[in-house]
Amino acid sequence: MEKVLSNISLILILIYFYKITRHGLHILQLENYYIDRYAVWMKRYIKKVVNIKKIFLLLIPIICMIINTEVSIIIGFVIEIFVLLYFIITTRKQKEKKAFVVTARIKRVYVTYLVLFIIAFILINILDYKIVLSIVNVCTMFAYVFVYIVSVINKPIEKNIRRGFCKKAKAKLEEIPNLKVIGITGSYGKTSTKYIVNTILSQKYNTLMTPESYNTTMGVVRTINEKLTPMHQLFICEMGAKYVGDIKEITDIVNPDMGILTAIGPQHLDTFKSLENVKKTKLELVDSLPDNGTAFVNWEDENIRNSKITKNMVKFGLSKEADYYATNIDITERGSSFDVVIPNKESIRIKTRLLGNLNILNIVGAVAIADKLGLTADEIKIGAKYIRPVTHRLELKQNPNGSMIIDDAYNSNIKGAKMALEVLKSFEHKKRILITPGIVELGDKMNEINQELGRCAADSSDFIILVGAQQAIPIYNGIKEKKYPESNVYIAKNLQEALSKMNQIITKDSVVLLENDLPDNYL
Repeated sequence: MEKVLSNISLILILIYFYKITRHGLHILQLENYYIDRYAVWMKRYIKKVVNIKKIFLLLIPIICMIINTEVSIIIGFVIEIFVLLYFIITTRKQKEKKAFVVTARIKRVYVTYLVLFIIAFILINILDYKIVLSIVNVCTMFAYVFVYIVSVINKPIEKNIRRGFCKKAKAKLEEIPNLKVIGITGSYGKTSTKYIVNTILSQKYNTLMTPESYNTTMGVVRTINEKLTPMHQLFICEMGAKYVGDIKEITDIVNPDMGILTAIGPQHLDTFKSLENVKKTKLELVDSLPDNGTAFVNWEDENIRNSKITKNMVKFGLSKEADYYATNIDITERGSSFDVVIPNKESIRIKTRLLGNLNILNIVGAVAIADKLGLTADEIKIGAKYIRPVTHRLELKQNPNGSMIIDDAYNSNIKGAKMALEVLKSFEHKKRILITPGIVELGDKMNEINQELGRCAADSSDFIILVGAQQAIPIYNGIKEKKYPESNVYIAKNLQEALSKMNQIITKDSVVLLENDLPDNYL
């Protein structure tokens, strides 16, 4: 009888385990499968990881097993089964902003789970079931930790699989000797610049770019293995990083001929630890270029200007100090127009739907690389007309009631946020509403930078909605420094509450800036 009840308990534990660890695996996926970053997440949300209520309820059956009387064992099984049924019924799938994807890697984790549970089934039927079930109960108490343990177990397998995919991608690139590779990196502006460069260069060349925000090593490798063909002439490769050496790992595979450096700033300081490490990592792209390669650099960025770049360098910017720069800038609510000054050639007048100086800067960089690759002025102008805002990056949307939304939800850096606030400020004849949770992944600089964001927000907004009680504190402190009226600040628990408040105050003459949106691993 006890063996049957033990097996029933194990089946229920397996079902509950699948439900609860799905969230843990989603967090691991959002952290790009970095085990150490998942460990940091567990520490940050220790109350979720160590759920006292669940530990207490699962301890009762263990205590009953330790007492080891016929009555206590039966009571223990009854409590165990009812507790597990309660957990299964009450464990709901959490709302996800970025959907959990059951990739091949996730499937391998599930296989490891299954193997471990099969071992548990065998042991429970050949050894003392009380000991085995107690051990499994402890694993269930700390299901999020178990995700970490299984990831460590699978690490050698994943490393070997990763090596194979990288080798395949490198071989595929070598099979297309005339393919030119353009690498794009920076603390911000990478994705927008990638789309702009691709749109303009596709007027002359058959291009392939890494899609969406695919900028990790495996995202780049997957793009090459699945989409690159001998027909492609240019591969535009976005390169992201959270650790020193991440960019070099990508460049060692793709061997870029040209590189675009959009910015160097205080991003991902929780992993980089210092701005110097950020600079070192971003310059890995420039260092990887061949002797005849070209580095296109944003000359408005002081950290880039202060870097020692020895490769062939082309400077782009908004002033005459750069080789390619924008002048006669005209920004309206509907877009921007400006001239791009080109060395030894006539200027090109660009008209675009994109908003803000940051996007103008990105377009100038794209024009610079297009000019070097032989595009004509007409091809560049036509390409610029086709440029569309990247989803959630200063994307202007019209509401049916006449109000407007500036969707900058995917921006997560202080310079980009300041530029977005400048765009909001330019809507002088409208009620300007800001919704933001601030900026994350800034390490010990988080309070300082978010306080600066608060000061800028006070100068640009008529009403400010902050998201997250703890997250809002430094932003609110910055707002108060500017003597901003407290009645025009609202602190919401989450985005849903923030949007509800927005709907209460919005009018047809309002413009709303959605600045950054916390990912699931910060909720």
